[in-house]
Amino acid sequence: MKQISSDVAIIGGGLIGAAAAISLSDLGVNVVIIEKKSNFSNLKNYDDKRTIAISEGTKKFLSKINVWEDLGLYSQPIKKIKIIDRNFTNMLDFDNSRRDSNLGYILKNQILINKLYKKLIKKKNIKIINNDQVYNIEHNSENIITLSNKHKIQSKLLIAADGKNSPTRSMLKTTYFKKNYNKKAFVINITHTANHNAVAYEFFNKFGPLAILPMKKETNNYSSSIVWTNDTEYLEELSKKADTNIINVLEKHTSGVIGNIKTINSKNLFPITAHINSKFYERRLIYIGDSAHSIHPIAGQGWNLGMRDVNSLLKVSKKHLNLGLNLGSNNFCKEYHEDTFYDAYRLYQVTDKLDNIFLNSNKITTIIRSLGFDFLKNNKNFKNFISDFAMGVSS
Repeated sequence: MKQISSDVAIIGGGLIGAAAAISLSDLGVNVVIIEKKSNFSNLKNYDDKRTIAISEGTKKFLSKINVWEDLGLYSQPIKKIKIIDRNFTNMLDFDNSRRDSNLGYILKNQILINKLYKKLIKKKNIKIINNDQVYNIEHNSENIITLSNKHKIQSKLLIAADGKNSPTRSMLKTTYFKKNYNKKAFVINITHTANHNAVAYEFFNKFGPLAILPMKKETNNYSSSIVWTNDTEYLEELSKKADTNIINVLEKHTSGVIGNIKTINSKNLFPITAHINSKFYERRLIYIGDSAHSIHPIAGQGWNLGMRDVNSLLKVSKKHLNLGLNLGSNNFCKEYHEDTFYDAYRLYQVTDKLDNIFLNSNKITTIIRSLGFDFLKNNKNFKNFISDFAMGVSS
């Protein structure tokens, strides 16, 4: 077993783990990434058809750590968002013209991970270990020790970025609350006939929301990604049908806003669950991203919430390093928790309650929703507050 010493070790080399490593390396911190998959050892073999919604706040952070740079060439800006409750008589429009910026950006996962790893590979103070799995975590008086199949890694701080079903969380028996919505999301990348004009749509229907997210053109065809939440059994049956049948169903639910659907480029089903850890730290360890929390996709903010964790990690790390303090102390871990937990808990609750409100079709709730839409249409300040909250920027 090879022994390694580092300031920080990160379990999980996905988007959040990679962003955290880059952020810390820019502070002069030595980082080791342990990734159980082998995908990242050869990015040419990494094939991920999913897209990611990047908020304006996340874009600013990626710019701060010099990752955004040429990503703008591959990302599709969202200039407007239209929210429709059952039909177009109940519709809200959001834009960000007052700030002269976009509401967000849609980017392919594969492009972002490639960009992150190109930057990681150039960093002399980052070591990447692929195809290796952690099986135990120990402590001595000054360090946390991560034991994997091939390595023994000693560090001051361990960061768990190993996803929603975090093995680290199970290993350390960190308690968490989980909610299963007993639904799935059908994620379909399509080409279509009408120009989306950089507008995103979210239709709130009886069985769940259907979002249409604008994408960059594919071989000169207009492209979008559809994220449709519905009953598990219904979506599983639909996903098995021929593309022509799926297109016919989708066209009925997209109300012609993107014209006719030409092709389906990819399709995936994901279960809808949410969770939040009781705390985001243990002894010399912190949880970031999905290992700490996951939320209902109704607002498309899950990954952006994880990036806010990375931003908080960077802020707390800078403070402690400037004071000459080690990363990973009990004060460090508690401060990170206090800086991130309320933000995550609030968004966990907001998305859960929104799902309940929009699913409810009884007459009183429908009237209340309609009144709420009318209130927002006529209250610019409150509407601006909601768009700022979604973008992760300050008013």
